[in-house]
Amino acid sequence: MARPRRRLTVIAALDVVGYSELIQRDELGAIRDVRAIYRNLVRPTISRFGAHIIKTMGDGGLIEFASVLDAVEWTMAFQNGMAARNASRDKPPIEVRAAIVLADIILTDDDRFGAAIGFAMRLQTAAPPGGIAITHSVRWQLLGEPAAAFKPAGFLTLRSVPYPVDAWFWMPEGRSLPPRVPTPSQMLTPGSLAVPDLPRAELPELRPLTVVLPFDDMSPRRDHEAFADGVVEEMTATLSRIRDIRVIARNSAFTYKGKPTDVRSLGRDLGVRYVIEGSVRQAGDVLRVTAQLVDADTGAHLWSGRKDGTVHDTLTLQDDVATLVAGALRPAIRTAEIERARRKAAETLKTHDLVLRAMPHFWAHRREDNALALGLLEKALASDPRSGAALSLKAWCLSQQISYLWSEDPVRDRADALALAELAAEQAEPDPLVFTAIGATYSILHADQSRALLFIERAIALDTTFAWAWTRLGYAQAYSGSPELGMESFEKAIALSPEDPIHFNAFAGLATCHFLLGHYAEAAHWAAQALHGRPGMVWAYRLLATSAALSGQTSLARSAVRRLLAETPGLTVASLGAAIQNLTGAPLERYMEGLRLAGLPEE
Repeated sequence: MARPRRRLTVIAALDVVGYSELIQRDELGAIRDVRAIYRNLVRPTISRFGAHIIKTMGDGGLIEFASVLDAVEWTMAFQNGMAARNASRDKPPIEVRAAIVLADIILTDDDRFGAAIGFAMRLQTAAPPGGIAITHSVRWQLLGEPAAAFKPAGFLTLRSVPYPVDAWFWMPEGRSLPPRVPTPSQMLTPGSLAVPDLPRAELPELRPLTVVLPFDDMSPRRDHEAFADGVVEEMTATLSRIRDIRVIARNSAFTYKGKPTDVRSLGRDLGVRYVIEGSVRQAGDVLRVTAQLVDADTGAHLWSGRKDGTVHDTLTLQDDVATLVAGALRPAIRTAEIERARRKAAETLKTHDLVLRAMPHFWAHRREDNALALGLLEKALASDPRSGAALSLKAWCLSQQISYLWSEDPVRDRADALALAELAAEQAEPDPLVFTAIGATYSILHADQSRALLFIERAIALDTTFAWAWTRLGYAQAYSGSPELGMESFEKAIALSPEDPIHFNAFAGLATCHFLLGHYAEAAHWAAQALHGRPGMVWAYRLLATSAALSGQTSLARSAVRRLLAETPGLTVASLGAAIQNLTGAPLERYMEGLRLAGLPEE
């Protein structure tokens, strides 16, 4: 069978609001009004924008445009014309909803088909009356004023669309966006955990916008321009899969190619917060790609890195550079966003700001910091009880509290952590961080790692460059009886994000894998490395003590036990064994035996 003809195009979907009621109230009058709108505001104007009508439906229609800018400018002009028409009439106003989408359509001689057509009509139903709704992919194609005119509407749930849709709204001048109507959701909470059954407003667009500028070709003969463009394209595609940020489309970024660019002016023009720029150089057969991340507000450099390859394998080098930048950018941007949240006044903090403020305390792995993180996450959930990030990170914090013997009521905290993880899973946000945190909670609190692996693998499927997910995968594999695979995952996490603030957790994971393999000296080495990176992480002295004792390093083992007892007076082998949820059988017995040899009291 021949492949159908397809084309990427731009579709504007229009629909008269409340058309059935208009018909019931005045059938002939409503028909005359709609025909007049079509005759005066639609038909005479679309030809100037190279557009044509592909379908009419009585109370609406679909119009195809050759470019995003044409579609947006025409639809804005149409809605402004409708507003002026309504203002000049004594009769009740007729409002039109409009939506604009990029559409991959199937072509026939006289019609257009495809899932994107249905999607355009679904998005149009969510648009404000008299206004326009667009997707993030449409907004990314816009520059300057057209882009700034659209306001974030958050993630919309559309009928028959199996994923949240990142949308932006526009209204004519003088009209404000109506308040969004939240969708009630019944939230069931097992155990003693109480989360109120509240309606949820759509989340605002909080992910910072980033642009990858065309890289400069600085090779001697300036003959690597195509390679440099390929690096940018690969990098843009890779970064677009990172949930923490949004990336300007490559075509929009390439309008700046070859032009002198002031980063701060660029930030104002595109509305971006971060800029990635770089260059390509050649020396003999070696190609060097250098990239740097710049804060568009201040012009300050936040990160820089480089990657070398050969002229004989440019595709691999492009992939390697994209992976390098993606792995490095997440912690760099996360740190910058946390600092922004810290600078905000307490009364202006939103859910996302509170989650960001909690993160440094969460990854500090200290009792007092874990308590501070829980407090901030509780405030975040008071603001939005259905925040997947706050729910899942609070679950992870509670599981740490149990495992590290910081909990005053482990039974209650365990029930609450698992309930929070279940609630976060019900939200089904396509977010690697949320899936990773859910997986970490199950991994820490269950010996059976199957459910943990399910969520962690989902996180990696969404973003293969997320080092936190690879770290948690390593733990889940180790506890599932595959420490060799776990070591590979930890090494992947370290390679992806060597400057990540929870880098030390991968070292502790390598220590765990070596312990499970019976390599006790190596386990002690990696536990010491983890503690070197995070000296306040007292729980890791447990792993150091048992590994050092089993490898014959008695002095090191006893020193580690003294540090444990100074943190938790009265700690015993029995109480520690009761706190460990994810080791059973012979591995747990070896762990306990090493602690006895290190001098930890039995009871």
